Amino acid sequence: MHPTIRFLSQHPLLRGRPWVGFGRFLWWQGISRLRPGRHRYDWIGGSRLWLQRGWGGLTGNYYAGLHEFEDMAFLLHLLRPDDRFVDVGANMGSYTVLARGVCQACTVSYEPVPVTFQRLQDNLQLNDALDERSRLVNAAVGSAPGTLRMSEGQDAMNHVARPDEAAALEVPVVTLDEDLFATPLLLKVDVEGFETEVFRGAQRHLANPALRALIVELNGLGQRYGYDEQALHAELLAAGFRPFAYDPFARQLRPMAAPGPHNTLYCRDLAFIEARLASAPPVTVIGMTF
Repeated sequence: MHPTIRFLSQHPLLRGRPWVGFGRFLWWQGISRLRPGRHRYDWIGGSRLWLQRGWGGLTGNYYAGLHEFEDMAFLLHLLRPDDRFVDVGANMGSYTVLARGVCQACTVSYEPVPVTFQRLQDNLQLNDALDERSRLVNAAVGSAPGTLRMSEGQDAMNHVARPDEAAALEVPVVTLDEDLFATPLLLKVDVEGFETEVFRGAQRHLANPALRALIVELNGLGQRYGYDEQALHAELLAAGFRPFAYDPFARQLRPMAAPGPHNTLYCRDLAFIEARLASAPPVTVIGMTF
């Protein structure tokens, strides 16, 4: 099955009404060809996104309301104004816009590819959110300061290049322990297999109980750098985190035995998190409330 058809057929916000997603998909395919360039999309809770043909990291939010439904809904239910959210591998800013533009949290976002970083800035500016409560860092995050070679032109799939891989960019690298002053409540790390290096440089924050939840991509891509993602999973368990799946409609966390196939949600201080999830105001997107 074509990935887009599978995405629209299986997305929880489109369940029982797939025609909504297919209709939005067809409209976008038509309008993006007839009117090339950027289009403004009024999203959730007054937030907005720039969309353009080929920006797959953003257009899934138009088709289905929330591209990564469970994880994005968890963020929306967890965060409150003035909480801290850190987005490592922010891409064009879907998660950052939700945290800063909808939840009114304080955000720090890391994106190393200059073209993508500019689009991240544009999306924050579109939401009147380029201020002292949102910090954008045009750098990669790793275990030690320095530089790395990056791919470019691969939308949300840009990644740190292996030694045998051609790459067009050299980018600066920072560590969370040195660059990030305050420990966040929620940390998202999605860096296409380089997650182990990010956490090696974030030991101070990982040990701080103020960090209560993680959204981490552990889908096997670490193998391309020789990293054992099960070892990273064990490190997070040792720090007191446990993996969960989230049902946004029921506001319930379900324990998992192992990381999921895409992003994995890790939580500690479960009483705090469950109280936050239960008391969050409802969110409505494309006619569905959760």
